[in-house]
Amino acid sequence: MKTKKKNRFLTFWASCIPGAGEMYMGFMKMGLSMMLMFAFTILVAVWTNQGAIACFCAVEWFYCFFYANHLASLNDDDFKMVKDEYLFGLDAFPGIKTFAEKYHKWVACGLILIGISLLWSTVTDLLYRLLPESYRFIPRSMGRIGDFIPSILIGCGIIFLGVKLLEGKKMEVAEEEKGIEQKTPDGEDRENQQ
Repeated sequence: MKTKKKNRFLTFWASCIPGAGEMYMGFMKMGLSMMLMFAFTILVAVWTNQGAIACFCAVEWFYCFFYANHLASLNDDDFKMVKDEYLFGLDAFPGIKTFAEKYHKWVACGLILIGISLLWSTVTDLLYRLLPESYRFIPRSMGRIGDFIPSILIGCGIIFLGVKLLEGKKMEVAEEEKGIEQKTPDGEDRENQQ
């Protein structure tokens, strides 16, 4: 689909749905990635039982809305210069490969988390159907525990990231202090004096 400026009124209404305004103007890759980002945020918020994650939906909605209306307000020459690309540099399969190589540990952790959650849920349902009535407390307990596993793991991941950020800041401050100690009042390095 060729990109071209469209009716401003219809663009405004299409931009009320994340990604639809961009798609309406012909930016299919951009619109699709915006829709998927919005839907994925809702999915993660529901799946992990963390309503706070859904707050990111508001930011994503405003970004998509204003970006579509910004595109519609560009003059014809500037509009023709805008490229239809996926968000976050995931343009086509080579971009996805680069993203996966760069963030392979995070992708692996996410996939492991999803796999554990699906496996836990399946085993819980299987036990509930196989065990006699008197032993069904086991799968019910597993189901209750399983409801909290994603939240616990995501919470642990956030704490881990926070600790890593603090460690990085401490190292940065230590390096700055080390650099200041090596300077003399004249501004020359001690090594140069020796």
